[in-house]
Amino acid sequence: MTNTVSVLTTDVMHKALADRGVNDVFVEVFDSLPSTSAYLSAVAQQTKAKSVNSVEARYRAQLCVADWQTNGSGRRGKSWVTDRGNVTFSLLLSLQKPPAELLGLSLVTGICVAESLSAQANLSVQLKWPNDVLVEGKKLCGLLTELVSGANGVTNVVVGVGINYRLPTNIEHSDYEIVSLPMVSEHPPQRSTLISDIGARLIESSTLFEQQGWPAFADRWRQFDYLKGREVRVINAGVEEQATAIGVNDNGALLVEKNAQTTAVYSGEVSVRLA
Repeated sequence: MTNTVSVLTTDVMHKALADRGVNDVFVEVFDSLPSTSAYLSAVAQQTKAKSVNSVEARYRAQLCVADWQTNGSGRRGKSWVTDRGNVTFSLLLSLQKPPAELLGLSLVTGICVAESLSAQANLSVQLKWPNDVLVEGKKLCGLLTELVSGANGVTNVVVGVGINYRLPTNIEHSDYEIVSLPMVSEHPPQRSTLISDIGARLIESSTLFEQQGWPAFADRWRQFDYLKGREVRVINAGVEEQATAIGVNDNGALLVEKNAQTTAVYSGEVSVRLA
């Protein structure tokens, strides 16, 4: 098991994407950046003001990679703390659907990351709704998918992915132990390999979701679903209830059951923890 961190450059990323048959992505690689998602969100907002698509017409997507992300963002305003040499990148996509029809896309992000880690790092991966990637019950990766209304009925989607190649020196409070990829994989892939593989999967899957919606992904989610069948504590506005997680619905909401009543839980509303 080694922890060799490869150098990331625009040329390296273009080649890695081309090896996967993806040649129409606009790529930017930064030595450091406060947040790759914030950077692409600003791009989306600027182009929205100009009433054009955020991703230029000749590109399918825009990829932003940072060797060191100094102020990454997570769910509910939390920060994603990283050190230099980790995997921190975001992808900007433009889809011809309103945000209300794309709510399940955040779970599709998790599916793509889980399938990539399974294939590239030979890992048994689990997805804790809505955006944590676990290996052996320990957190390896965090995800954040943001939907921004664009011009002409287009929704700009910013997908942020952070994977630990090195453990952060400062770890914020977490419900799970934090691990790095070299800790759990005998042969961790190069960062460019993993970024390009996840990126290619995200591009393909976002198009499929745009065309067919959540039903095309329901079975793929089930094989990674960490919470299904587990007792969970649902914390909403300071009120805590215990229920059983039973899966997700077509909008990407967590379904919980209590006293024979099924309730949909939305990620913007609550925190879900194991009981």
